[in-house]
Amino acid sequence: MHRLFLFYNSPNIMKKLFPLCCLLLPLFSCTETSHYIENTSHATTIHSPQHLKTLQVAKYSDVFDSVKIIPLESPDSGLIGRIDKILVHNNKIFILDQVQRKSVLEFDMNGKFIRHFGKVGRGPGEYIEPNDMSVNDKEVAIWVNDQRKFITYDLNGNYLREIRTGTLAKSGVQLEREKFALYLDIGGEINTTETFDLKVFNNFGKNTYDAFEKKDKNFSKGAFFFSQFNNSYLVSPGYSNKIYEINAANDTLTEKYNIDFGEYTLPEDYALKYGTLIKFQQGLDKSGYAVLNNYWETPDYLVYTFTYKELIYDVYYSKKTGTLKYGNAWFNNVYGIISGANKGAYDNYVISVFDPAGIASYQKNYTTPRSKTQMDTITAAANKYYGLNSEDEQFVASDFAYTQGEAALLQSIKASDNPILIVKKMKQF
Repeated sequence: MHRLFLFYNSPNIMKKLFPLCCLLLPLFSCTETSHYIENTSHATTIHSPQHLKTLQVAKYSDVFDSVKIIPLESPDSGLIGRIDKILVHNNKIFILDQVQRKSVLEFDMNGKFIRHFGKVGRGPGEYIEPNDMSVNDKEVAIWVNDQRKFITYDLNGNYLREIRTGTLAKSGVQLEREKFALYLDIGGEINTTETFDLKVFNNFGKNTYDAFEKKDKNFSKGAFFFSQFNNSYLVSPGYSNKIYEINAANDTLTEKYNIDFGEYTLPEDYALKYGTLIKFQQGLDKSGYAVLNNYWETPDYLVYTFTYKELIYDVYYSKKTGTLKYGNAWFNNVYGIISGANKGAYDNYVISVFDPAGIASYQKNYTTPRSKTQMDTITAAANKYYGLNSEDEQFVASDFAYTQGEAALLQSIKASDNPILIVKKMKQF
């Protein structure tokens, strides 16, 4: 049976509908699609500041308790080129490198290389290029877009099976052992008859559920769409400010968060005004609208990024208190601690990635931990250099400093090393 993914929160209705569908699914193959009403009554609305133009960036020390620098050991076959996605499961770090290594790699929490999953090729358990990954207690699943298949491995790296979907998609994850999800995000450069962006498949590669009807077939967001949190996944339609939760156990898709950008919210029909992706992006950059990018959930926080006026902001939302903290480049805001783009989260930690290509400037300037007075001086100079006169715009030196051991570790890093992981422990706020 092929039907629209259920947008509903009612457990009583689900108990009645889902067992019936399970009984009928092996017996019938039909094209009828049942449509359900989206229920948003339990969604948490997160309100952005009234004026994004005067957004106050928090101190680094107001957001994080501590920082751990993790240099990654080089695998036996070479360096990691680019870190596209990070997952942490059972105190192991899993890294996706789509382009250079074309592999999924596993490390311990100190950056020691353990193993890689699969290899480049066209045989069973092999891939041309890995495009997404997911991890659970028993398996690692890799989505391979060009070959339109999932490959699963046990946690020791042994090949288990392939699930062929016949569908091109930017992002794909294993929801549970016998359920897999794709977010298509296919742009106008590819001819397709697909009418939905989210598709769920069973263990035999049969499409069982659909959601997020495609309103615009010309533009691809080109990002990861699934974010893993415990045994569920978050997903947001392209250029939307809504974040949904997929619960594979009871086959529900519910709106969990609504990021309210107020007057800066992108209209739903905005993309329809443009005929090409380039024109759309140019219009978006000049529009003054804010666009949700990545998102991760931890037990106590929702962490997400958004773009406004071509600047990327990090947002840290406390689920307990509703407090919001904002950051961007954290420039001179960390007593010299290197920063980078957020790529993942687990427990109440956030992981960012730093490219060591420019490490020499840090090593030259931060041979020893800087004092508060020195950092205040550096920050004042940066504000003067960039002409930042308003308190709402100025960089602020935080109360967070390197330890002597961290300063020594920083000195040991080479510009040719692998990307460096920055694991930041969230502060309670």
